[in-house]
Amino acid sequence: MKKFWISVLTAALLSATPLVSTSALADDDERQYQHFKPEPAENLQQAIMNLSKYNAMLEEIVNGDLSAEDMAKVHELTYTLEVALARLSKELDVATNSLEEVHLGSEQMNQQRVKGFGKDYLKTLNHLLGEHMEHHSSHHSKD
Repeated sequence: MKKFWISVLTAALLSATPLVSTSALADDDERQYQHFKPEPAENLQQAIMNLSKYNAMLEEIVNGDLSAEDMAKVHELTYTLEVALARLSKELDVATNSLEEVHLGSEQMNQQRVKGFGKDYLKTLNHLLGEHMEHHSSHHSKD
């Protein structure tokens, strides 16, 4: 029985050792990388604006040589991009639910449900695709 407890204690100590090392490494990483406050994305419009602006900045950087300064800038701007994508994801979840309501309303021939949720869905998607739709329609009108 004594050997059993020694084995359990040894296993516990060995498994705790990586946690201490991992924690120490995390502290080193914290000191190595400064964290930045992201731009807010409180609504879809703000998220889209941030995505456009910060994607352009990222594109310019990744098309270059990627100096240490560039890498630090990438690290900084990813915070804002992550927040904007989270907002976009949330908005798309709401749009997905609205579209499902439109689908179910159409099956039930419920005009009010289709109109109400259809308008909600279209408002989000038209806002999201607005720039693309304008570019696409102006491109085709020149042909």
